[in-house]
Amino acid sequence: MSASAAPYTLMVADIHLQPDETHPINQTFIEFLQTDARHADALYILGDLFEMWVGDDIGLIQYHHAIKALKALNDSGVAIYALYGNRDFLMRDAFWQATGIQPLSKDVNQITLYDLPLLISHGDIFCQDDKGYQRMRRLLRHPWVQKLFLWLPQKRRLAIGEAMRNSSKTASQNKPMRYMNVTRSAITKFFQQNPQSNHLIHGHTHQPAHHQLTLNHQVKHRWVVGDWRPQAQILKIQSDQTLKLIAFPAV
Repeated sequence: MSASAAPYTLMVADIHLQPDETHPINQTFIEFLQTDARHADALYILGDLFEMWVGDDIGLIQYHHAIKALKALNDSGVAIYALYGNRDFLMRDAFWQATGIQPLSKDVNQITLYDLPLLISHGDIFCQDDKGYQRMRRLLRHPWVQKLFLWLPQKRRLAIGEAMRNSSKTASQNKPMRYMNVTRSAITKFFQQNPQSNHLIHGHTHQPAHHQLTLNHQVKHRWVVGDWRPQAQILKIQSDQTLKLIAFPAV
């Protein structure tokens, strides 16, 4: 994707950066930050920037190359915003200060780009068929649970984080596919509660696509950005209010 004469904003999700800086995903994402993202007005990261984040004191060291690249992009004049995902909701002030990223802490955020109202989310909140995951999500997002976890020694936090990551992978392999996706009822209800926007953008499911549904004679659009394996499907929003999924690196 080359630089465009028209202003645009980019949205990505589910990068899952690895502690190993030589990992293909890390190398591709840093290339993205140094090339295509430099021409954007802004970059929105819709959760799961990191494979695992168990505290700023650990993460800022583990991912220092990515931290440096994000700060360089911010310093170049590109505004960066980020939502929490299900892997990196423990990012705190030291991370935001080190990168210059502006946090968006709600499960769903309402924003306006080029006079177009948009709804953005990581997306896991819409996977309502997975009752067990939603219960665990509520527990892990409780402020006291997070505070207690961050008080633990680094070695203990790393061990717990690794165990939870492995457990999540095993659980995902054994769950019905419908548990891994959003439910139509959750999306429909959400659009009904937020009639001001016709566009919802999220990640989490790793199933990039553009979906449409009609509510009250109005077409609603759901955009799902992809993960990085290391090629990604990201969303480009142009100043003429055109939205489209594009590949990086371009094929």
